[in-house]
Amino acid sequence: MNFKLTRVQFFLMLFYIETGVVYISFQQGVIDKGGRDAWIMFGISSIIVYSLLLFYEKFYQYFKLGTITTWIYVFYWLIIIVSFLGYMQYTLNVWVIQNTPPLFTLLAIVLVSLYISFSRPSTAINLGVLIIPLVFIFVVFILLATHELKFSNILPVGTSTLQQWLKGTNRSFIAFIGIESYLILRKYVLENEKVAGKPLLYFHLIITIFMGASVVGTEFYFMLKEIKLIPDPIIYILKSQKVTFVKRLDIFFVYIWLAWSIVTINLFLFNIRVVLFAKKRKHPTILLLVLHFIILVVPLTLTGLGEVELVRKVFSFLFYPSAVVLPIFIILFNMRRDSKCDKSQ
Repeated sequence: MNFKLTRVQFFLMLFYIETGVVYISFQQGVIDKGGRDAWIMFGISSIIVYSLLLFYEKFYQYFKLGTITTWIYVFYWLIIIVSFLGYMQYTLNVWVIQNTPPLFTLLAIVLVSLYISFSRPSTAINLGVLIIPLVFIFVVFILLATHELKFSNILPVGTSTLQQWLKGTNRSFIAFIGIESYLILRKYVLENEKVAGKPLLYFHLIITIFMGASVVGTEFYFMLKEIKLIPDPIIYILKSQKVTFVKRLDIFFVYIWLAWSIVTINLFLFNIRVVLFAKKRKHPTILLLVLHFIILVVPLTLTGLGEVELVRKVFSFLFYPSAVVLPIFIILFNMRRDSKCDKSQ
């Protein structure tokens, strides 16, 4: 694939990849497992991820995928996409379209993704620009709930046990699922566009504030006993808000979240296209059709509450192999190989 990214496009793509589908629900797991200190745990996980981004930025040139590692990441991203689609369908069934067969809504989403996948790279790259106003609207209306926040809900600080700290911090990393996309897309950024230093710091601060505020706000809104019963706290908060221009604010924003999530899913598909078609392959059209058939059929088995809960548990452990272990291994392996080549010359 032949394309280039500006710094703004690069950061915007990462923003949607990281926030996307998980934004309405990850807070519940962090707070439920972490207790009152969940917001501190999220802050610590954010610092760890920033350290990881600094590592990525310094050594991204050495992140070169071979055949095996390419298919490992393709399989991993397919798991994410399938899980996201199953969760999206479950959420739509609960909040909006209870009587619509899952196949119909999944087919509509997959057809949109199929069109984007067969379009030029610029279609997927610039897709997120269209919904930037919707994201701002989403945030503004969440702020309507500020008068209902109870600031005493996070007090006293320091009450979480060691086990809660481990589980809560582990769940916090769900907010950064897909961060390895930095390594996939970084080499396509224009050479005259500076990423290291302040731009990277500002980008990560935006992500941290955006996601962290939802954790703090959820803690302020719900008591610890309540959060165990609320799987999608952000949607529940929106449902409780009363406005004059729409009867059900939560349904209005579920559709915004749906558009937001479709962008995220297509960016993961874009990652797959980038790594698979970095070299010319035979029958690329057939390969794309097979991938879309998989993401249409498999999510149909993940639309129940039990399956969604299982996916949430598994998701909390996907971050480590995909964003930490495998990238470090690939980078160190390629650094060692390149150094040997230099010595032999």
